Amino acid sequence: MEPTAFPEGIVSDGVPRQQAFLLNGFTQPPGHGSATVITYDRPARWRRALKALGKWWGIALLSVLIPVAHFVLVPSFFLFGLFQFSQRLGAVEVPADARGMCPDCGTEQALELASQWQVPQLVTCRQCHRGLRLTLPMPDQAATLPGDH
Repeated sequence: MEPTAFPEGIVSDGVPRQQAFLLNGFTQPPGHGSATVITYDRPARWRRALKALGKWWGIALLSVLIPVAHFVLVPSFFLFGLFQFSQRLGAVEVPADARGMCPDCGTEQALELASQWQVPQLVTCRQCHRGLRLTLPMPDQAATLPGDH
């Protein structure tokens, strides 16, 4: 099956792009980072949502075989499947492979971002456990970010 395209040229299987960002903490200057942001069109979101729904409903079906626990597991997996379906259907941009440097302790690290790309976003440093605010650089700052060519 040939992937369909958006008017902007985005294909249905998801188009990755690199996005530079700043990490603001208690100290200046802010830390720098980047993430891969995957953009999905409507058919790809439907495929991802139905795949998640089928996965969790399949697990619910298998959990019928577990005595006593199936009274809790089956409805829980059924409802979680509906939740995952709605989350994936609404996720147009999904972050992956986010890395950045904490401005407070200077540690380069992988960052855990929300399931949908959103800016600003709060993250936590794994080393010093301080809260950081992920923001996009201003257009004049974007040209000076390291590693962003």
